[in-house]
Amino acid sequence: MKKSVKILSLILALIMAFSISVCAESGYAHTEEDLKAFLPRWNTIQADYTVISLTPGREAGEINFAWLSATESESFRISDNRDMSSAKELEVHQEKAINGLISNNVTATSLEEGKTYYYSYTENGVFSEPEKLTVQPDENFTVLYISDAQIGRSGDETLEEVLVRDTCGWNYTVDKMTTEFPSAAFVISGGDQFQSPDSLTQMKAYLSPEELRSLPVANTIGNHDDDSTLYGDIFNNPNEVKELFSSEAGTGYYYTYGDVLFITINTENTSLTDSQRVIRSAVKAHPDKKWRVVTMHRNPYSASLSDDDFSDIRLLFSSLYDCYDIDLVLSGHDHLYSRTKVMYGGKEADEGTVYLQTSSASGSNYDPLPEQTASFIVSAFDTRVPTYTALTFGGETIEVSTYRTDTDEIIDSFEVEDNTSDSKSNIFTVIFSIFRTLFSMI
Repeated sequence: MKKSVKILSLILALIMAFSISVCAESGYAHTEEDLKAFLPRWNTIQADYTVISLTPGREAGEINFAWLSATESESFRISDNRDMSSAKELEVHQEKAINGLISNNVTATSLEEGKTYYYSYTENGVFSEPEKLTVQPDENFTVLYISDAQIGRSGDETLEEVLVRDTCGWNYTVDKMTTEFPSAAFVISGGDQFQSPDSLTQMKAYLSPEELRSLPVANTIGNHDDDSTLYGDIFNNPNEVKELFSSEAGTGYYYTYGDVLFITINTENTSLTDSQRVIRSAVKAHPDKKWRVVTMHRNPYSASLSDDDFSDIRLLFSSLYDCYDIDLVLSGHDHLYSRTKVMYGGKEADEGTVYLQTSSASGSNYDPLPEQTASFIVSAFDTRVPTYTALTFGGETIEVSTYRTDTDEIIDSFEVEDNTSDSKSNIFTVIFSIFRTLFSMI
């Protein structure tokens, strides 16, 4: 016991020394006491590569599950009681995964609104302890948005103290936002869940918050997730759309919840036709949804850009969003918070799309704001502490508020009005929109 305490103390001392020397671009909400309390969990987190992930299903009442295993004979069951006496066995779909492991995928359907369930899965043939989850209503619901947890970004990712510190920051944020919003329907992540795309260590760290055993997360492919199959191995996304130029990590996908169509774009694939295929498939499948919300990692209207900066991401993607009447775009990548005016055709407009970019969810890295932000930016903050955003869908607007995790202060709050129309889009309207946006940028 004394030996363990000495080891933990040594690690803590190294973390404190390391944070002084290399972490000028990081910043956390948790204290050294929080970090010290978190340290004993680290070895437990890293000992379990079979940690499960939950993602939204195709619609409310569905939840997807995925976990890695060393063997093919794995099982999953779900019940409405903790003792699992009435458990139902669900089919497990298996595929080859990274490092010779097996990716196990399950979809639970017909889950009842407001009902609590318990699930258990086998970890190399042995059933786990039952985990509890409650299905949230699909009316007047809240979704939490974060981006760039990016475990390992604050320094040398080969050093354990770097990973421990970032993981503690990520756990702190998840605890904060789920305490403030205990009935959130799910979380959306804007990408860069890991620093290295093939790191099982960082994957386990990202999935480590206990709250994520009962809270689905819709993850997005970021540039740090792109060059490996690990993202696709551990995240069981719904309605994946076949792309001609898909990355190793996977493709874009879509899902619905209540009267909202959520579309997730892979911005590491800059093929216009592929991105249009994802959006068109989603809108064609759900043409009557009131709200259309897109998540993408790179931001077409980042606060890091000036009015004079040319953006190929803006030219391609915002033109698509103009054509398909997207209400709100959520992004990350630049590690700072910003929100645009209502944009259409590359300019401020009465009707169009609002672009929100959020900062680090863990505290592992921040980028500075320019001295003067572009004219399309209405709100921007360089908080140097982790933030999260709550989106509430209920009335005639989407209510959006972004919180600091150190003070619980709201740094920005606004409402998004419905931008969905009955317009018909095809490749010709998209090309026209690209030229319109291009002329606004030159």
